[in-house]
Amino acid sequence: RVIRSYEQMQGPKYVIALGSCTINGGMYWDSYNTINRLDYYLPVDIYIAGCMPRPEALLAGFEELKKRIKSGKGEGANEYAEKFEWYKANQKKIIKDWDMPDYNW
Repeated sequence: RVIRSYEQMQGPKYVIALGSCTINGGMYWDSYNTINRLDYYLPVDIYIAGCMPRPEALLAGFEELKKRIKSGKGEGANEYAEKFEWYKANQKKIIKDWDMPDYNW
């Protein structure tokens, strides 16, 4: 659902990887419902580490995203379009019984 929502959103769009699980799986790296390395499936603009991240880390992450947007470096959506086949191949590896249409592309 996250992938489908991401693809249907209009730009500009940004992804913040929140918590250790989205970065490397964290303490649940081998769990059946944890997907390690979010950046294999969606372009990540900012990583905020922690399990759960502290409020200060959240604020710092949002400030960093604002700086990247202002400087023109928040280009995750463009990267997704450029590397679409690579992202889609990775997504199909983890989603069993892939039945999502390749809409909008």
